[in-house]
Amino acid sequence: MTDTPTPTQTETSIEADGTIDQQDRQTDASPTAGAATTTGLDPGSDRIIRYLAWGALGICSLLAVFALIQFYGSVTETIELWVDPKYQPLIRAAFNLAVLLLSLIGVSLLARELHYGSE
Repeated sequence: MTDTPTPTQTETSIEADGTIDQQDRQTDASPTAGAATTTGLDPGSDRIIRYLAWGALGICSLLAVFALIQFYGSVTETIELWVDPKYQPLIRAAFNLAVLLLSLIGVSLLARELHYGSE
């Protein structure tokens, strides 16, 4: 009888550098041959990505509100310390306007991304 490997046997060969190379073969009757396993949730699905985007928006918004409150307080104290009292209302108004415009730009960009990302 000849020693020919069957499709389920393991072939072993020794490489020139002394390492052992093993190759496993499976028959087509195997339950895992050519079958992709599905878990019910596709990691690349649009719904999961959309939920992650909304979650990230919520977390970033909370962090931004906290940081903005801290920054606002620091800038107000700096204005009181460095700016002459008769110019303080003007500097505060300019600062508040800059904060408002930056906030609106950020919200607009995120809303656009979430709106166009759902189509």
